[in-house]
Amino acid sequence: MDLKTTKERQLGVTRIIRTKCLGSFAALSLLVIGGSGLVAPEAKAETLREALGELVKTHKRMLAATAEVNKAKEEVEVAWGDWYPNLEITANIGAEKQQKPSGSDDTDMVPRNVETSITQKLWDFGSVNSAIRKSKLTYQQKLVEREGTRQALLFEGLRAYLQVVRFSRQKSFAEGSAANIKRQADLEDAKVQRGSGFSTDVLQAKTQLAGALARVIQTNGLLQDALNRYRAVFNKIPDDIEKMKAPRLPLELLPKSLDDAIAVARRSNVGLAVQRLLAAIAREEVIKSRADNFLPTVELIGEHTAKKDESGTVGAQQETSVKVEAKYEFNLGLTAINSLRASQQNHISKTNTMGDTVTQVELSIRNAWDKLQTDKANAEHLHNQADIAAEFLELARRERQLGNRSLIDVLAGETALINASSDAAGADIDVAIDVFQLLNIVQGLAPKIIDRADAGYIRSN
Repeated sequence: MDLKTTKERQLGVTRIIRTKCLGSFAALSLLVIGGSGLVAPEAKAETLREALGELVKTHKRMLAATAEVNKAKEEVEVAWGDWYPNLEITANIGAEKQQKPSGSDDTDMVPRNVETSITQKLWDFGSVNSAIRKSKLTYQQKLVEREGTRQALLFEGLRAYLQVVRFSRQKSFAEGSAANIKRQADLEDAKVQRGSGFSTDVLQAKTQLAGALARVIQTNGLLQDALNRYRAVFNKIPDDIEKMKAPRLPLELLPKSLDDAIAVARRSNVGLAVQRLLAAIAREEVIKSRADNFLPTVELIGEHTAKKDESGTVGAQQETSVKVEAKYEFNLGLTAINSLRASQQNHISKTNTMGDTVTQVELSIRNAWDKLQTDKANAEHLHNQADIAAEFLELARRERQLGNRSLIDVLAGETALINASSDAAGADIDVAIDVFQLLNIVQGLAPKIIDRADAGYIRSN
């Protein structure tokens, strides 16, 4: 099918339907095929990019994730603090009376005391270094989780946007179908009044009109649900639904095969990255538990005491000492063994969870890949159905003018065309959601993916 043939078909359908839903049908059902693929008219996708950009900056989940990142960053500095010296200052003042043995004078003084100590940890057999590595890994984990939150919000925003587009278009189709049937029924009723029509045709047309109005009500309800979801995601409703366009699909970014998709996901999937970091954190907890529970701590301690009128001695005194101290604590209930075993079991748990996550991600990719292939095939068949319905309706109208077709045949053809076009439009949106979902699972929705969504909707083959 070349560009000329496509334009002729679009003009033919325009003559057939003649309703306000034509713009939607032309945008979503008819194709403009170029030498390298399918190209749709240029659309205003700036609004979508701006909405998504605002979403990932202001959504509460994103703000919460950013706070977690900042918290983890501060905790890295806290972990480093165990290698810095600790300064402790204690000052006191009070009253002291001493009754001394006979031959010595009793004392009644106000002693004052200032004790200063500086403690520098020299070695703890890896406990502090393990805590520092753990805090850095936790910081990386929070960064990855924030990226996962951003990607999830982008996909939720895209899906909410696309669902509004879907049901807005389908509502337009349904309203166009109902308006067309009503107009035809009114014309046939007028013929009956003049004695040239058939009352049975009028009744049958009214029956089809009732069905078309029911479809309007159904699609309107689905549109309201989609708008509610849009509001929940973006915290507002679209300014102008009629101007919303489904974004261009970044098909060139899709993996070439299912195996390629799985291979890329093993490197780029956010969920897997988080699980790897959690396993590494658990490993550091094992190292720290062993050092804390079974090995001593070596510290350098410097102390200086300045006191006056203390311990029954009149006048000022000063004491200074420097020492290296090794301290070892061990609970005789052997809880140290339990603590080490607990940390080891936690590491085993995180490692196995990571392995299970690999399996679940592969499952999600396989399901998403199969769903995309299924929905693409379904969309293609529905578009073919719409094309066939358009051709039938064109012939039916001509035969109606010649008296070889009844009004009911024409109405049935018109209804079939609009319903098929509506179903095809919905199938296109399913394909669009599938594409973004697969990309989100495999490599995430990076900014380059959203930046490419700047043209009109492209139907994929």
